[in-house]
Amino acid sequence: MVSCPPESSNQENSRSRECEGGTFGLDCLQQCHCSPEACEKERGICTGQCLDSWFGPYCQSLPVIEKAPVIVSTTSTTVGLRWDAWSEEDDIGDHPLIGYDVFVKKDGDWVMDQRVDQLTTSAIVSNLTPDTDYSFCVAAVREGTGGTGPLSPRNNTITLCTKPSASPSGLHVAAINTKELEVTWEHLPSELAECRSGVTHYMIYYASTGSTSLNSVMVPNDTSSYTLRGLETYLDYSIQMTASNKDEESDRSSETIGKTLEEVAPSPINVAITQSTTHSFTVSWYTPLPSNINGNIQKYIIRYKRTDPAGDGNYKMEEVLTGAFDGEYTVMDQASKISYTVQVQTVNGAGSSNWSEPVNAKTILLGDDNVTRVPLGAVIGGVIVPLAFIVILIFTVVMYRRIKQRRLNAEPAASPPNSAHETSSKYGNSAYDDSDTHTYQDLNIDTPNIQNLTDAHTYQDLKKPNINVIYQNVTESDPGNTYEDTV
Repeated sequence: MVSCPPESSNQENSRSRECEGGTFGLDCLQQCHCSPEACEKERGICTGQCLDSWFGPYCQSLPVIEKAPVIVSTTSTTVGLRWDAWSEEDDIGDHPLIGYDVFVKKDGDWVMDQRVDQLTTSAIVSNLTPDTDYSFCVAAVREGTGGTGPLSPRNNTITLCTKPSASPSGLHVAAINTKELEVTWEHLPSELAECRSGVTHYMIYYASTGSTSLNSVMVPNDTSSYTLRGLETYLDYSIQMTASNKDEESDRSSETIGKTLEEVAPSPINVAITQSTTHSFTVSWYTPLPSNINGNIQKYIIRYKRTDPAGDGNYKMEEVLTGAFDGEYTVMDQASKISYTVQVQTVNGAGSSNWSEPVNAKTILLGDDNVTRVPLGAVIGGVIVPLAFIVILIFTVVMYRRIKQRRLNAEPAASPPNSAHETSSKYGNSAYDDSDTHTYQDLNIDTPNIQNLTDAHTYQDLKKPNINVIYQNVTESDPGNTYEDTV
């Protein structure tokens, strides 16, 4: 007869032994999630008193956020946070998730600030104190009391400072060198900086009066003076200052005006002689840029000297008291027909400019000092008009003489009476007709029947009559062009 072997002693020992230390199972190798007295030894069922990070009647695991939230923004009273969403597949814990709790720590204790739903992974923490240290963390939350998971790692930040409550005082500006202004001020007290860091630096803002371009320069917090360089000459500058802490800049101070120093003016340009008379000449000039002339123009000085050998080589000076940017001046009481070299100089508060380029002037031999300069057009007109009148007069006389000559040539010669012959008033000769230079008479031939005085080319043969002829004196005038025949 075969019988079953008796049960081994090892099995009997394992059944008779109870698990200890919060373990369960046949080999007591599995860990309960609750206190030892609340853990069922064979199946590991908990009846309460769950360990940390375990939740529910069966002590299920709580969701865990493993990374610290990221700080995305910071102001003096707010901090913006963002974190990674909890994932059932990738992160520790059991679902369902209902949201996240945001925790804030200021002076030692963690305080829950707000809860956001499970679809939101960011938050803005508000109503914070400026310039204060804060820590932030996040926890995932399941349903029910005690469903908040363990806190995530934390992230720290400091809220920003507010702007300083005052600007620098005692602002003073002085011109010590050309193109420079020295700015001085009083330090801002640290309690007015509104920040534990105090004042970190100062800002100087400056611009020339009327300019739309604003310049700025940063100066350290350990100084109370600064020199602005590279400025324009003799201009007003408006200057303001601010104080800054590590985060904010104060309001600007009230304006303070500073003026850069004068400099010697540039020499005049476009110097010219605009008029000369027998005893004077007039010189004109202009002032070049910059338009501020490096200062206030007080006067101009004109110097001149003779250039002919009779001159002594010394300059004579005359002042023109004007602040205008251009000018004209007449040098009087000079000898006539003398050549001069002339220069102009500008004088302001900083001194005298260089002399201008020289120009030549010459008084004339004839002229009227009381007559102002005559325009060129008037001179030309005064010459042309008389010439035109003379030409017209000559032309009229010539035409008149020609017309008169034509009329004389057109008149026919008059026939003399039968009883007498016309005698030339020029020679007192009855055989010569002065009115026609081509008519001749032969006194030895009697040709009474062929005489034709109207033919300018007819020869007349006449017998010499037996008459006595009385001739007039050829030196006397014969106004009638007649003579007497006496038989």
